[in-house]
Amino acid sequence: MTQGSKTVARTTAVRNERRAARNGVAISIVVLLALVMAAMGVSVGFLLTRSKIPPSLVSNTEAGTVNVAAAQFDDSRSVALTVSLGESSVVASPTSGTVTGISVGAGASIASGQVAFNVDAMPVLALHTDVPLYRELKSGMRGPDATGLNAALRRLGYNAPDSDAMTWDTITAYNALAQSVGARQLSRDSGWAIDPGWFVWLPADSVTVKQTSIAIGRQVAAGQDLFTTAAIPFKATLPAAAADVVAGERVITIGDQTFDVPVDSTELTDAALLSAINNSVAFRMASLGSDSSGAMSVGGVAAGNAAGSSAGGTVNVSYDWKLKQPLTALSVPPSAIYDATAGSGCVSVDAKPVPVLIIASQLGKTMVSVGDDQAFDHVDVTPRTAAHCTAQGGE
Repeated sequence: MTQGSKTVARTTAVRNERRAARNGVAISIVVLLALVMAAMGVSVGFLLTRSKIPPSLVSNTEAGTVNVAAAQFDDSRSVALTVSLGESSVVASPTSGTVTGISVGAGASIASGQVAFNVDAMPVLALHTDVPLYRELKSGMRGPDATGLNAALRRLGYNAPDSDAMTWDTITAYNALAQSVGARQLSRDSGWAIDPGWFVWLPADSVTVKQTSIAIGRQVAAGQDLFTTAAIPFKATLPAAAADVVAGERVITIGDQTFDVPVDSTELTDAALLSAINNSVAFRMASLGSDSSGAMSVGGVAAGNAAGSSAGGTVNVSYDWKLKQPLTALSVPPSAIYDATAGSGCVSVDAKPVPVLIIASQLGKTMVSVGDDQAFDHVDVTPRTAAHCTAQGGE
């Protein structure tokens, strides 16, 4: 093959390669355009076949208004009571013998009806009576000591009489209590009489043990100190009402019990409430911890260092506090309220003024309450009237 022929052949081959490359690019472009057209078709089809918005999600209020949600509001919050304390008490042994068991320890509580300790292998009851027994009581005897014994047994759930007389029902009730813990019972041999030496007298239905004075194996004599109690509450004082507290009758929850707090009360002296405070874990921790120098914080509340001492003192303990009757609160935007003053104001509902009481603000919403005849389910976001309103709904 001549040199000219070789040159022609190479030129032809190069042209063929270029033509093949152009054909490949053209095919790629066609494929890409086909994919784009297919995607556009799917998108158009989706838009054409997309379901309409459910009617339940379409607002039926006019622009510039907002639906109002109603909820129960009890203004629940924590309140720190200042608890005033009486003096500590020293509890004495009612009998003599060898201590064979101890049921109480420093920091623990002991309640009426429980075993205090064992003497000569016999459990000795602890019992709170309003008047300590000062004599041997027999059936038919009357007096304040009999009244106190009957009342103590009734508080423990036994069927003792509501009277100032020691009766057979008193004997039956006491024996049921003693039998439940293995303590000494009244019998024919004892003349069905109960002696003050049969149980440890407590100064309250429940006390916190501050310090013990006995040990197993040692001798104890009647009248000897057994343990010292922490001081017992005799009143509780509420703090000055905060500016944002909703007015109305309130209740306070202490442990599993709820007590009424009358309007404008500053001091709480109800015996059952004070007993609940005395029995609560928070109070026991505060009163024991406050024996050390300085103040102690229990649950974020400071406790004065005089509590639990023989001179009394105070201790601050927090409990839950709320409205006795919850309010029906409506949540409105803050911008909806106008003429706000002293906890009240107005809102505009369809351009008409409605009086409201402002009770709280939460999460960017203002909570208000209205009279039953003023209820509304929507409100103007921006007031459409400047007319004044009153608490009775007048203008």
